[in-house]
Formats: sequence, structure tokens, C-alpha cells
Amino acid sequence: MKPGPKIARRGQRAPIRRGGRPTKAEAQFVEDRILAAAAELFAKDGYAATSVERVASVCGAGKDTIYRRYPSKRALFDAVLGRSRSRIIARLDDIESHNPEHGSLTQLRDLTSCLLDINLDPELVAFKRIALSEMLVADGSCAAPEPDAIMKLLRSRIMQAQEDRHLIADDPSFLTEHLINSIIVGPTTLAMFGFKPLSSVQERQSYFDKAWKLFLGGAGSDR
Repeated sequence: MKPGPKIARRGQRAPIRRGGRPTKAEAQFVEDRILAAAAELFAKDGYAATSVERVASVCGAGKDTIYRRYPSKRALFDAVLGRSRSRIIARLDDIESHNPEHGSLTQLRDLTSCLLDINLDPELVAFKRIALSEMLVADGSCAAPEPDAIMKLLRSRIMQAQEDRHLIADDPSFLTEHLINSIIVGPTTLAMFGFKPLSSVQERQSYFDKAWKLFLGGAGSDR
């Protein structure tokens, strides 16, 4: 069996070859270290206090190496957010792949419960706080945001539960927004303001069970 890919770790430098272009594995190793260091610094110290120079110092890559990949600090922060989103999607996909036999309503419940956990993760809370409080504007760019893959996934699960007649036949986009607002937004907002809501597993589970029941009370099918 072939060994799996090596994971970049703090304090560990990418293997150096003499001459020639770096391999894909080496380039990925460097990129992983840059983004891991940037994520840690942005989450711990905030956007303004995190410089490309500090990221370079922590990850062991040259400043020029970082700028070749990310032409500005904003581009670096966007890449950190993209990395975070990709990990969230992978985690949600993993939940679904491990429970393919579950019914559509149970899959929606599991997905929503996982999203609550994710949105209360301290690193993600820090990133959201940066994006909100710093009001980051993309260097004069007016590019439209990409469609939210997480909302699309939730909407598809809502539609499947509707098809199976577990939920009312209402606008699935409205139900998706209602689900997010009724279960996730409240605790996430408290976390954004520096509180630590639902800090224990028991508290979080008790809250989720009650909130889920209320959601079904409004959106559940009467069949």
C-alpha cells in the first residue's frame, strides 16, 4: 500500500530539492503551511494585526513566495476563507456518506446539527467577526459572490424531505432560510459578540432538540 500524502505541520519545512521546478506535492506542502499559519494568525490576532511578513515568519516561507500565490493580504484572507469553506463542505459530505441509509428528514437533522457545531467553532467565529467588523472590501473589486455551497446543500435536503412529504410544500429557499434563522443564527450571533453559548455538549444537544422540534412545528407536514 502506498503511503498517504504528508501533511504540513508547524515547525516542519518542505523538503528542498536542488534546482528545477517544485513538484505538485512540494507546492501543495508550501501552500498548506502558508494557509495554516495565516488562519491561525487571523483567528488569534485579527486582520489588521496580521501582516504577510508575520505569516511568512510563522510558516517558514519567503515573503515573495507568498506574494506569488496571493498578491495582497486580502487575497490571502480570501484563500483562508476558501480553505475553511472547503473543509466544512468535506465534513458535511462525510456525514452524508456515512449515513446513506438514513431517511431524508434524519439526514436534514444531522446536517443542521453539524452546521450548528461548525458555526460555533472559535476559528470560524473569528473569521466571521473579521469579515463583519473590518468590513473587508476587495480592493475596488465589484465581483459578485459565488453561490453558497452550504446553503445549496441544505436546500437540496429540504427539497428531498418535501418530496418525501416530511415538510410542507412551501418555497424551499424560504424554508432553508427559516431553518438557519430558527436554529443557527441566535447562538452564532452571541458567539460573534464574544459570548460562549452552548459551551457543553449537553447544552448544545438540549438546545438543538428544542429548536428542531419548533422548526418541525412550523414546517413539518400534517400528513
